Amino acid sequence: MGKFKFSPLDIFLMFLGLVFLVVDIVLDVLAVVNFYQEKSYGSLFLLILLLVGSSLLVQAFSWLWYRYEESERDQEEKSMNQTKVEKYLSRSHIKLLHVLQLGIYFRHADVVEMSLCSACSQVNDPEGFAVYMIHDLSMLRLIETFSESAPQLVLMITIIMQQGQLDPITGAQC
Repeated sequence: MGKFKFSPLDIFLMFLGLVFLVVDIVLDVLAVVNFYQEKSYGSLFLLILLLVGSSLLVQAFSWLWYRYEESERDQEEKSMNQTKVEKYLSRSHIKLLHVLQLGIYFRHADVVEMSLCSACSQVNDPEGFAVYMIHDLSMLRLIETFSESAPQLVLMITIIMQQGQLDPITGAQC
C-alpha cells in the first residue's frame, strides 16, 4: 500500500479556498445589510431565501453522506479512518452541527487536520481517505455554488438592470 502526502501547494490552495469561503460569507452578509438599509425588502427576502435554501441543501447532503459513510465502514476500519475531530464528537453532536448549519465547517476541520498531519509526516493512507474527504468537500462546494451563486447572480443582475447603477456591494456579489 502506498503512502499519501499533501504538497505545500495543496495546503496553500486549501487555505486559500477557506479564505474565499469566509470572503463569500462576509459579502453575503454585506449584501443583506445593504438591501435592508435600502429598504429593498423584496430583494432582501429573495436573497435570504437563496442563502438559507442553499445552506439547507448543502447541510442535508453533508449529513446524508456522513451517515452513508458511517454505515459503509465497519468498526475496525472506522476507527482507523476517523479524524481526531470525528473521534471527539458523537453522532448526535455531528447531527446537531448539521442542524445548526455548521456541518460543512466540521468537514473543513477534518480536511485541514488530515492535510496538516499528512504534511508533517507521511501518513499511511492506503485507501486514499484524505483524498476521499477532499472530494466530498469539493462536491459540497459545487452543490453550494450552483444552488446559491447562480440564482444569486441572476438576482443581482436583475437589480442592477432595474436600478441602472452599480452599487459596490452588489457588484462585489456578482
